[in-house]
Amino acid sequence: MQRRNRNNSQNNETFTIWTSFTDLMSNAFMIITLLLLFVVSQNSSNPSELTKSCEPTIINLPSTEYSFELGKAVLPDSLETDIFANNQPGKILKLIEKTLSQQAQCNNETEVLEVIGHTDDTSVNFFECDQPKNKNKKRLDQELNNVATGNQKIDTLCPRSNADLGLMRALSVVKELKKAQNQTRLSRFKKVQFRAYSAAQLFLPENQGFAPKGDQENEKRRRIEIRFAQVGEYVTPE
Repeated sequence: MQRRNRNNSQNNETFTIWTSFTDLMSNAFMIITLLLLFVVSQNSSNPSELTKSCEPTIINLPSTEYSFELGKAVLPDSLETDIFANNQPGKILKLIEKTLSQQAQCNNETEVLEVIGHTDDTSVNFFECDQPKNKNKKRLDQELNNVATGNQKIDTLCPRSNADLGLMRALSVVKELKKAQNQTRLSRFKKVQFRAYSAAQLFLPENQGFAPKGDQENEKRRRIEIRFAQVGEYVTPE
């Protein structure tokens, strides 16, 4: 009789421990499930914000804030500082890194930053290039590659059109970004490539299409745009 009571007591204790364990696991599973549901609801509560963050981003650097000298492409001090200064990334570089991270989260890994120079219709006085004081300045088709890949400064070039001027200003920004890339620790920014383009006076700001003819001096059109792009695959029509 004592042995039977002892066995019953052990069985009851085992059952009690197992019941407590299953209750604990059940509660833990419920808590984990609720946490997962909360995280999912937070991420999907505002799909419009998620969609917006995945849209292609264009950083606009307007002349109202970063004004180049008339007909020149040397970086304004404010633009240079806002890219990188005192071994610290400026607000432009911080925005680039933030955007690179956002695009990566959307499976749009950026490989190239396209820097595009825009001008207005103000004519470039290309006769200046032929003046004795500018005898050491070169045409773009003579020295552009050396300026882009070497240590020559941008002011060794002389623009003969707004297309030239837009490209020179874009190249100035690219050279400053590459210099910052060699000094910064921003991980995503260190991996991207750069390309400089000119849109001359063709396009209005904010994707408004072609500019009307004769819209002469308009500082809103004088700007630098930075676009985030992927290299993609090169194909040839067959």
